[in-house]
Amino acid sequence: MNKQQSKQQVYRELKFFALGELLILGLVCTGFAIIGRWSGKVLTGAAVGACLAVLNYVLMALGVFRAADKAEQGEPQAGQRTMTASMVGRYLLMIAVLVVGAKSGLCDVVAMVIPLALSRVILFAAEFFRRKDR
Repeated sequence: MNKQQSKQQVYRELKFFALGELLILGLVCTGFAIIGRWSGKVLTGAAVGACLAVLNYVLMALGVFRAADKAEQGEPQAGQRTMTASMVGRYLLMIAVLVVGAKSGLCDVVAMVIPLALSRVILFAAEFFRRKDR
């Protein structure tokens, strides 16, 4: 698979991931409404969590592409450092956004964390459907 095909595959997976996060956002809001805890904070929290999960996925993909480019140039250690820096940076960004969202009082913390926690489910579903296409 060449670079262009790899990028197209990532874009397809990103679309699936973003739609999955949108579905989770709807489920979180519906769930909170059913249990009687619906508020604007729930919507804001779920939206922040879903957007943060999608941003994390995009930044991860960009980090992988940068690391792969460095590895192709004969610098595998530089590629590994790039991936490590990308991971640490993404985690710090997520922690900062979660702390600001929680401390500001604009977001429901549980609603903010659920889309992040369920992002693995979306990735699993994407892998399941990708295997089915082959």
